[in-house]
Amino acid sequence: MILLLAAEGEEAAALLRRLEGRAQVPGPFPAHRGRFAGREAAVVQTQVGKAAAAAATAWALTAFRARAAFFAGVAGALAPELAQGDLLVALDAVQWDVDLTPFGRAPGELATGERFVPADPRLSALLEEAAGARVGRVASGDRFVADERLARWIRETFKADAVEMEGAAALWTARRFRVPMALLRVVSDQATAGSDVDFALFLAEGSERMAAALERAVARLK
Repeated sequence: MILLLAAEGEEAAALLRRLEGRAQVPGPFPAHRGRFAGREAAVVQTQVGKAAAAAATAWALTAFRARAAFFAGVAGALAPELAQGDLLVALDAVQWDVDLTPFGRAPGELATGERFVPADPRLSALLEEAAGARVGRVASGDRFVADERLARWIRETFKADAVEMEGAAALWTARRFRVPMALLRVVSDQATAGSDVDFALFLAEGSERMAAALERAVARLK
């Protein structure tokens, strides 16, 4: 069973359009199962934010007993070389808004000692090859970044290439369950003033691009 996770309804809908013979699965999160790129798969919409992503990932990994998982969706660019429509495979991800620095931790470092949570290298390499994607680091936080100063701080502090709201939490959860997970993002905007407008306009188009890339990757999965 391959698990496909996305936060926004439009992102999940793009995956569901490619899920053959789909049937809804009862549970705390919108979920369907069927066949994706010829493989038995489940699509779960996690909802937005790190807490929702972690909870939905934990439930889905348990409910579907997945052997591999992909979290996908759109993201705001931090790296200047990233343009709208570019695909980015995360080598790792950090929760940029975690702050335990009063206790001697580095910005983004969790109480467990983890800071940059790695994605599965085999699945990530598969995505990179199948999607023709760039690779980099994703920063996740419970705030939509639409501020140039904040975006610059995240970029400089964490050397992150894109910012979103779920990936690091999903990766952290998958590692706890010992299920390999890769993280794919398509750039919707630059994480600066006005990015909320760009995000909304690009969401449907970006979601289709993301879903097509995932379909190519899952078809090659052995």
